Amino acid sequence: MLLYHFTSLYHLRGISQYGLTVGDIPTDIDRFKGRIGVWLTSSPTPEGHGLGGGLSNKKGFRLLVDVPEEGVLKKWSEWAPGKVTERTLKALRTADGFKENDFYVYFGWIVPERILDVVDVASGMSVPKWGTLIPETVCLPGFPFGERRRWQKRMLKTVREACGEGGKQERDHRARSRRRVASEPPRIPSSPNLPQID
Repeated sequence: MLLYHFTSLYHLRGISQYGLTVGDIPTDIDRFKGRIGVWLTSSPTPEGHGLGGGLSNKKGFRLLVDVPEEGVLKKWSEWAPGKVTERTLKALRTADGFKENDFYVYFGWIVPERILDVVDVASGMSVPKWGTLIPETVCLPGFPFGERRRWQKRMLKTVREACGEGGKQERDHRARSRRRVASEPPRIPSSPNLPQID
């Protein structure tokens, strides 16, 4: 099946070396949980994919990918219900228009040979030597398929820290709130129909 994957200039070298190996498929944004997979789309344009807001322009290059159709390719709108929390789905749907019906997730490894074409979105031109457009020293590292778990662990830690929690601050706040509530006597609202006793 032919699908697209959008990425930045800085990711191209790593993808040319290792293929498409990692991506965050959030399943519970409140608990920072998710699966490792590759986002793909049937849409040839980058709009509505939630790709804004990052440090690199992930709308810059469109990869045409010949995706194996065995069991690890899932249509997002069919896979997500029951596996992704409602709050997570709502957050994704409000991000950049989120073209939910165009999305697929691939829970496996797409080797570099499956990438048939790379297009510079701004110019609309195919890029022949796309893996070597910029010096390796400024590229983001690619990840071998076997290191996906390490990538996910590091990525989730970075997200927690960026959210100002690192896990610990939020847990401490919740614990203080629970202790405060548990130590306070229950408040019984006064009723205007009952006499007040001083």
